Amino acid sequence: MTQTTSPTLAIVIHTEEEFDWNSGFFRSNNSVTHGDKLIDFCEKLIVLGAKITFALDYAFVNSANGTKVIEHFKTNNSNHIEFATHLHPWVNPPNEDNEDQISNFNSYPGNLDKDIEFEKLKTLTNKITEVCGKAPVTYLAGRYGIGEHTVLSLTKLGYKTDVSISPFSDFSHQQGPDFSHFNNKKFEKDNIQHWPHTTAVVSLFPFIERWFDKHPEQLEKQQKKSLNRLLLKLLRVKRQRLSPEGFPLNDLKKITKTQLRLGHNNLIFSFHSPSVQAGLTPYVTSEKQATEFYNTTAAYIQWFITKQHGIITTVQTAYINKVKANYND
Repeated sequence: MTQTTSPTLAIVIHTEEEFDWNSGFFRSNNSVTHGDKLIDFCEKLIVLGAKITFALDYAFVNSANGTKVIEHFKTNNSNHIEFATHLHPWVNPPNEDNEDQISNFNSYPGNLDKDIEFEKLKTLTNKITEVCGKAPVTYLAGRYGIGEHTVLSLTKLGYKTDVSISPFSDFSHQQGPDFSHFNNKKFEKDNIQHWPHTTAVVSLFPFIERWFDKHPEQLEKQQKKSLNRLLLKLLRVKRQRLSPEGFPLNDLKKITKTQLRLGHNNLIFSFHSPSVQAGLTPYVTSEKQATEFYNTTAAYIQWFITKQHGIITTVQTAYINKVKANYND
């Protein structure tokens, strides 16, 4: 499929607390110290032409540092910013018990009882509305954990877009959702627009990329067979996310070119907010890596705008523009 319209990029930041990614999920892990770094990082991106969707979780919104970030962007460059929702169940009230640690199963919000998931999402929605001055309309489930009742809760609370789908990925081995049947195509279902987090299957051979795009579920199936895993390796087949966390600039360009060639013109570039400060995530463990992380992000944004003639938008603005276009049609 040939690209016919300007590509669109949403920069979605998983805006959250700091915690040890390898030690489980604790309600007491709600520290936020990277606010100043995040403000500086994002202001530099805005100068380059970026617009940013901050997907805020409860610990961030409820912290002094998080409030500082929100107040800054409410005052400065507010037309470049969207405040969205990011549900981490372990730090989000209400809680049913006094236990500090929650199970891996319950770390996925979509695994919760539908009433509990709804109450947590409602509490977070109200908190964001109170602090940000506007009700959020974009949702990102913590750990991409949407479930069978999530969309109904989103509709009740006035949400318009979900960005929780992680294409080509099956998290069921760790009690999470199975997205292996999805590619990066944007679609609407049950009055919610679903815009997947851009994840690509790339290869040395475009015909292989096209085949997996048409049969996304085959990636997980083939990777479970020893001989097929070897064949995929020989064909240089890789699953890569459009993110500076673990992926260098050349990979980000390859992912983008692959998706545009396949006709997927709506891309999401994402990362976790603590990655802007050294030592807070596995992706950025030193000041050198922190500098590289920013440089990769900045270079990609400049390349997308100048070389791909792309448009950077917030998720909310993209939804509004789609509604307007449908109305005019």
